Amino acid sequence: MNATRGVRWLAALGLAVAAATTGCTAATDDDGELGALAAAPARRPDALPIVVDSDFAPDDLLALAYLLRHPGVRVVAVTVPATGMVTCPRAGDLLARLAVAVEIADPVQIACGRRSRVPHGLEWPAEWVRAAENPPLAAVPAGVRPPVWAAGTDPATLMLRLARAHEGLQVVALGPATELATALRRDPVGYGRIARIVAMTGAYEGPSQSPGAAEWNAAADPDALAGILAGPVPVTAVPDEAIPRDLLEPLADRMGMLAPLVDAAGTVHWDVVTAALVTDPKAASTVRGSWSVDVSEDRGRLSRRGPGVSEVVTGVDEDVLLAPIRTTIADG
Repeated sequence: MNATRGVRWLAALGLAVAAATTGCTAATDDDGELGALAAAPARRPDALPIVVDSDFAPDDLLALAYLLRHPGVRVVAVTVPATGMVTCPRAGDLLARLAVAVEIADPVQIACGRRSRVPHGLEWPAEWVRAAENPPLAAVPAGVRPPVWAAGTDPATLMLRLARAHEGLQVVALGPATELATALRRDPVGYGRIARIVAMTGAYEGPSQSPGAAEWNAAADPDALAGILAGPVPVTAVPDEAIPRDLLEPLADRMGMLAPLVDAAGTVHWDVVTAALVTDPKAASTVRGSWSVDVSEDRGRLSRRGPGVSEVVTGVDEDVLLAPIRTTIADG
């Protein structure tokens, strides 16, 4: 997120908060309040087991809503990277509020990383953190018990445990790769049981988001990204420049209580696109290879070194992506 985009995002957040209290910009019910989403499609028996590694920015919340409701996905856990924009305990509160808002009944466990400094990582701008910690998302009503609980362990341990328990487990990384890199260092064999990682991260051919930060998820812990790209699990990296602008705008007035989050996330919905590419990978054009990561000057800049198993997305088919988003988190 560059400085200009960050200003737009903060301005949009203020407008979205106002909309959430007045019921002016999103679909409303007869009482003028933001309407509920349609019932989630029934989950398929062959649903893909997924861990979502998220730092809970507004676009992460939209992506989480998509994955929690998608019939082809079973979210078995949510992990929170220690280097992310929003950390615990705030992230746990936001997950509970989201689960209630989108009427998720299946239990979801959450594991939180402990904040620590990393060698070449950049700190998130304080104003972005403050905005992300206060998204336009309704509080959990009194007396309602959300289907969310603490896993009682750290994210890396939980990922390794779930990789052993679930054949074909995938990780959707919507924040810095800190916890994935920790799992790789701790148990390379167990980490290798993960089938695939799909990560919103880095920049390949596009401009940098900020001076010194090619892309902020990567810039927060570029060494971690370099580590997982060199690891045994195939990574699909979705860089900033591959994300279409204004993708969700045509659907915003049909997204009920999620509509204010569309405005709060701004014009670029990085994580929703990444989540949709998990369920519809054929919508992406990619370059496959082995990859290096700039860790000190243009943090998160990806460079192809030669043949390899990981890939970087270079473009997406917007029409293909919009179809599952429309049926999962919009009103059909």
